[in-house]
Order: sequence, then structure tokens, then C-alpha cells
Amino acid sequence: MRTLIETVPTRHTPESLAARLQDEPGLVVLRTAMFEVPSARYSFVAARPFLRFRSTGSRCETLRPDGSAEVQFGNPWSLLNALVARFELLDEGSLPFPLGGVLGFWGYDLKHFVETRLSRHAVHDLELPDCSVGFHASLVVFDHRDGTTSVVSTGLDADGERSETRAEADLERWRTLLETDPAPAVEPQPWTEAATSLRSDFPRDRFLAAVARAQTWIRSGDIYQVNLSQRLDAAWAAGGWDLFQRLTRASPSPFAAFLADEGFAVASSSPELFLRLSGARAMTRPIKGTRPRNTDPDLDAALTAELLHSEKERSELVMITDLLRNDLGRVSDYGSVRVPDLARLERFTQVQHLVSTIESRIRPGLTHLDVLESCFPGGSITGAPKIRAMEIIDELEPVARGPYTGCIGYLGFNRESQFSIAIRTVVLKEGRAWFHVGAGIVADSDAAAEYEETWAKAGGILAALGIHKTRE
Repeated sequence: MRTLIETVPTRHTPESLAARLQDEPGLVVLRTAMFEVPSARYSFVAARPFLRFRSTGSRCETLRPDGSAEVQFGNPWSLLNALVARFELLDEGSLPFPLGGVLGFWGYDLKHFVETRLSRHAVHDLELPDCSVGFHASLVVFDHRDGTTSVVSTGLDADGERSETRAEADLERWRTLLETDPAPAVEPQPWTEAATSLRSDFPRDRFLAAVARAQTWIRSGDIYQVNLSQRLDAAWAAGGWDLFQRLTRASPSPFAAFLADEGFAVASSSPELFLRLSGARAMTRPIKGTRPRNTDPDLDAALTAELLHSEKERSELVMITDLLRNDLGRVSDYGSVRVPDLARLERFTQVQHLVSTIESRIRPGLTHLDVLESCFPGGSITGAPKIRAMEIIDELEPVARGPYTGCIGYLGFNRESQFSIAIRTVVLKEGRAWFHVGAGIVADSDAAAEYEETWAKAGGILAALGIHKTRE
């Protein structure tokens, strides 16, 4: 059979549809806003995965909807690659969105199965899985360029079998939901408790000392640059979906996401594309160099000029661009890696960045998960050289990063895949919101300025949490 694709007239947005699905297992929303980024055209809503895959260290668990589970021990990348191969639909033509797929997050600590010599020092106090993804036979596609909404239904089941009856049933379920009227929008209620409970795991004096230590390694030639982050947390009892809506209002971005998992949720509003993979084509867009935005047009323009003329910021981005050229080069045809954009300015609500674009052609015989593994984690949020930078991060940062600086996105069964870097990302667990914010450290970094940069990057999340007070 062929995948069923039907355009359905609807008044729903991704948010209003997701609001109808709050009680559904495995809800995923990948939400874009229309920016000048070709990879920010579509939004997706999916729920009721026919399989779930989670890994913690080498323990990998595949769960079916009936509650049965298969536990294996090994390399999560290899085990997931073998599982995805069961469901690939490679003969259904070229479409710019996934025909079903694997949606979820790949956390930063999966790096241990890419570079096996890395040590483990950071504390995993939140006890989150390293990877949590769902296998979805159907999903809703919102095309923000054409203004259309379509249902994609493959009829796949957990054994890799396809059924026309199953595909029709999934299509009808989505059609019924999309034909209902959206519920009236409810304005979020003010939330004040978060402001009085904000904590950091990395007080200013310790952060400045960590920067100094990193610069010692830079001067000794170990590394050229490293990304250091602090983790903040605050009380949050209003729920993950509520925070996601607040976050996308306060800090809209091309790659927002909401993931509902057992015992926790993830809300993200990331400005940074990690990988866009379409058949044999690959693209990555690293961000380096950040300045805050300002409501005063003259001050805002001055900050933009400062960023554009900063030799430090440009050299840092050039360094990471070269690192990612090498990462893609390992999985690409010889001579196919190119850089069509270098140090382009992109502006968002809270901050503005410099961005590069690197493109290549994937070598035959490699899957999209092979490409993700080879490039993981993104060099823009580790440093260069990458392996040594990751060792230093693990030594200096007190707690594990979890989803932060891993990636969020989808592996399409038709090899249309996309992943954002998991920055501006919040984990909601046990009544608290946890999130990291980082800064890139180089030889001439001013430690106090880098510390302030982390707070500038926290601006959108703090606004979503209702924290507007001056830090003490």
C-alpha cells in the first residue's frame, strides 16, 4: 500500500490541536514560526506512538502500547538504527516532510557512545533517559507557507507490517479532531512563585573560576574554545503545556517543541538548526556570537553593529563552522561539503546571533541516524577540538546536561529528517522547571561578560516563567 495523505480544512493551529490531545500518550509538537529559514516551514503534531524507545546508558528499552517491553543492553545508536530500518519507506517519492517517523529527543550524554573514551563525572540528579523517542505511524502536517493542513497515515504497526484498514482508521481519527472547533483560547494566569524560587547550580564566583580554568587549558593548547553552561531551576506547578505556550510567546523561534513523557515533559524554543537531512542532502547551521535585543531602536542597532564587527565572535563562528565541515565530511561524498553562508546575522525576540550554513551530499549506504551519530553532539555547543572540549565540560559542569545541547526532532521513515539543537529548552519534572544556559569561552573572553551572556540567553525562559525581577 501507499501512504495516505489528505488535506483537511480546519480552523486548528498546532497549539489548539495539541490542546485537544493533552491526555493522549506520547504527544509531540514540533512547532515552527515563519522565519527566513527554509527548514522552518512545517509544524507537526503526533500522538499514540506504536513503539517507544528509551535509553539510559547502555540499557535500551522498547515499549509497545500494551505495556510489554523488550530490554537490551548495548550501543543505543546501533540498536535504534536497526529498529528504524524495519519501518523505512524509501519508495514513496520525494516529499519535503516525514511520512511517519521517529520523533523525540536525543540527549547530550549519548556522546558517550560516539566517543567511548569520554569519562562520566557530572551528576545525573534528574534521572532522565538519555534518549526518548516515539515511532509514529501518522501525524498532522501544518504547512505555514501554503496555509494548508494535511494528515499523513502510513498504516504501520510495531512489527513493520502495513494495513490499509489501520491507515484509514488513523486518518479518520485525525480528520474528526481537525473538523472540531478549537476550544476558546485561555490567557495564562500570572505565576509568581517561580520568581521567588529561582536557583542556580553554578553561582557567579564558581562560574568565573570555571572560565578561568578553561582559559588555562586554552592557553596550554588543549582547546581553542569551550561552551560552559549553568543550570537554573524554579518552581512551576502550572504544567508543561502551559509553559510551552508561554515560552513560544515570550521567545518565538524557528524550532519550538513540546514532548510529553512519563514523569516529565520537555518544552523548547530553539533558534538553532542542527541537521536538515533530505534523502542524500545534508545541512547544518551553527550559531556563535550573541548579543541581547533592546526595545530602543538606536541601542538595538548599536548592539547589532557591535556583534557584526566583533573579531572574537566571528573567529569563534569560523572555528565552529570548520569543525562542522569536518563532522559532515566524515559522512559525505568527497568534495561535496560547502559553506554557502558564513556569519549571517539572524535576530530573535530576546537575542541576535551570527549563523553559518554548511551543506553536503551524504555517502551512499549511510542512514540519517548514521549522519546524526557522526555529527553528535553539535560542535557549536561543545567547543573545539570537540572531544577535548567535551572532557573539559564534564569536568567543570557540576550536573549532567540531559536533553540540553542534544537535539530534538524527527527521523522520517521516508528519509526526510530534521533536528534542532536543544537550547532554550526546559525540563518540567516534579513541580520544577530546569534549564541550562551557556556561553562560548575563548582565550580573550571576559569571564564576567560571559556570565552575563548566559543570563541574556535565559531571558525568554525567565519571561515565560514570569521572572522579571533584577537578579540579586
